[in-house]
Amino acid sequence: MKVNILRVVALSLVVSTALVILTRLSNAQGSRTQNSSTTTTQAATPEKALEQVRKNIQVLNGMPQSQLYPTMRFMAASLGVNCGFCHAVKNGQLDSPSDDNPEKQTAREMIKMVVKINMTLGKGDREVSCYTCHRGRTSPQGFPTLPLPLPPPLAQRAAVADSSSQASPKARPGLPSADDVLNRYSAAIGGKSASDRIKSCLIKGTSATWNGQPVAYETGQSVPDKGYEVFITQGGTSERVINGPRGWLKNADGVQELLGQQLADQKLSFPLFAILKLKDQYSSERVSGQDKIDDRDAYVVSAIRLDNKRERLYFDVENGLLRRRICYTRTMIGAIPEQTDFEDYREVEGLKLPFTITTSFVDSRSPIVTRKFTEIKLNIPLDESKFDKPQPKNATVP
Repeated sequence: MKVNILRVVALSLVVSTALVILTRLSNAQGSRTQNSSTTTTQAATPEKALEQVRKNIQVLNGMPQSQLYPTMRFMAASLGVNCGFCHAVKNGQLDSPSDDNPEKQTAREMIKMVVKINMTLGKGDREVSCYTCHRGRTSPQGFPTLPLPLPPPLAQRAAVADSSSQASPKARPGLPSADDVLNRYSAAIGGKSASDRIKSCLIKGTSATWNGQPVAYETGQSVPDKGYEVFITQGGTSERVINGPRGWLKNADGVQELLGQQLADQKLSFPLFAILKLKDQYSSERVSGQDKIDDRDAYVVSAIRLDNKRERLYFDVENGLLRRRICYTRTMIGAIPEQTDFEDYREVEGLKLPFTITTSFVDSRSPIVTRKFTEIKLNIPLDESKFDKPQPKNATVP
């Protein structure tokens, strides 16, 4: 009996001691975390799977919630339709969870087919998508358009073949290494020392969508991970904010948090973050070829970002400047591209920066957004409150 009592007492002491140690460790860890946080006291909000936040998800299970709208827009653009083609519309409003529209079930079967093709034939590369077959049509075209182009006369083909066989082969000039291209770009915009001294910037200008209507635009950025954008229209103000591991979007629908890939992509949409210290943004890169942009030769660099997202970058062969950047979001139904073009480079305090940035999206409602800057100020103090979470419309600020 005494032995059992002693065992209980000993076990209680062990448990109590363990609780004290765990409490101290937790407090110490919390203290270290609080002291080490220099940019924000809030951790990134974990992203949920689509079926956790949306109703009636049957085939897109496991997809990150931030990929829903880009995926839907990609499917709509691939077929040349709008949301109501597959989803039910009730009382003038889209009823996304409803299965009343039979085209929705067809879409589900098509998604299953695309996933299976990529897993079996593409070995998981996801190269096949809705657009592979549909090309902007609701029904894929299964045969060539008639009449076919007429072939050249036999004599002309023989002359071309003869001249090709007699021509001396020209050696293709060797492509530079990715390091050479990126180092030349760094030198072209002003050099590493000029880039390193930039700690903040304030940019003002206009932003215009595909219809050409410009609105007032302002962005402020502070290295390493703070930025805000403000678009001022007659209908109100839209904002995007990045503050370390958190980000928000404010528009007429309210304030929503940027999650997962949205957060990383939004940071790189800010002009300063998109072009400075470019080499530090990638885990690997290689020169994959040469192309033309506006009749100018450009080296093509295929790269993988630190977040494992694939990109292609186009650098002007003559002046070394970045002309184009295409990033690809890998989804269950294929890779979704987003293209950004950089133009009108001007010198600002020893650094060459683009004063026109055009971004093209797979979104029929807003396929192109062009930002034109009228002024860029570097290393000026910024209002830290600009990096706070935007307040909802009509919210009371304490």
